[in-house]
Amino acid sequence: METTDVRNLVTDALQSIRPPYSEHVIEKVFLAIESSPRWLQEYEGLCLKHTRTVVNSLGGYWIGRALGKRGKKQVPSKKSTLIGSYSLLDTDAKPRITKPKESESRELMSQYYRANASNLPPLGELKRHRESIVELIMDGLTPEEAFDMVLKGEA
Repeated sequence: METTDVRNLVTDALQSIRPPYSEHVIEKVFLAIESSPRWLQEYEGLCLKHTRTVVNSLGGYWIGRALGKRGKKQVPSKKSTLIGSYSLLDTDAKPRITKPKESESRELMSQYYRANASNLPPLGELKRHRESIVELIMDGLTPEEAFDMVLKGEA
């Protein structure tokens, strides 16, 4: 499952917000999506394709990546009805030195699964998430971070 469609949606919505960005930028992006009939329809289609949990988690991740920020703590959303909570983006991201290529990312994913299979869903269930996990590892996440992000709320 490839999730560049989620990245594209939140990037478009992020570009509609004028800087400087506050620590509440994730909520503002989802509010922008909610306020645009076109983006809302796209969001709903993505939720059907990937699940709402995956779209919201990856949406927050891609917003943070676009701004070079990481979430420090989770807070409830008070304005957007699309998300229940979001991360405040108030800390600088740690720079990644190198990003693995696709073949290395697949191997890292496989190694992580073998080492942690007893704590993860069965391999058959993970097949639909494989491409998302590989994509996130290629983008610089550790295998643990990638698995956690994609499986959050679904395991």
